[in-house]
Amino acid sequence: MAASDPIYPPREDSWLLLPYARVSHGTSVLEIGAGSGIAALTAARCGARVVATDRNPHALERLRHSAKAEHLDLEAVRTDLARGLGRFDRILANPPYLPTRAEDRDPDPWQNLALDGGPDGTSTTDRILAALPEHLAPRGSAYLVGSSLQSPVSMRQLLDRWRARGGRVELLVSHAMEGETLEVRRFSLPSEPRREPDR
Repeated sequence: MAASDPIYPPREDSWLLLPYARVSHGTSVLEIGAGSGIAALTAARCGARVVATDRNPHALERLRHSAKAEHLDLEAVRTDLARGLGRFDRILANPPYLPTRAEDRDPDPWQNLALDGGPDGTSTTDRILAALPEHLAPRGSAYLVGSSLQSPVSMRQLLDRWRARGGRVELLVSHAMEGETLEVRRFSLPSEPRREPDR
């Protein structure tokens, strides 16, 4: 991230989400922690109804400008994760995943928002998974980027908790890079129990 630019630029992890941002016209899409917003913009160009959230006002201002220039159906909201929003058919997130101790945090608050994943790299991922039941439509899916830099023990615990609640998770992409492997997982809610017809 350039010191003069407070917005997380598109990188390899950003591009991995794009195939899952290409949706059918009219799909409701939420991008959490949108940053540059390339996933949100991609979905909006497909005719989706898009909400993009971030706590960085600079990112949201730039995203609003881009959406307005292209006449896209995209709302940029400053909030924590998806607080105050409804349910969506598809949720996209590239959460901060770098393990970061308090003493190692960068003095730039916007850089911390984009990169600081907490002591084991899973803090924001954990919070997103906890919020999914409130914001994911019954037949919807959430696509989250992860990294081998995150604590494997903590990640396994997160996934086990999700499955224990009846949720489904599938590893879709495992992309090896120098010193790191990036991953995309799909999360979905428990299937609704089949109802027997009234007799």
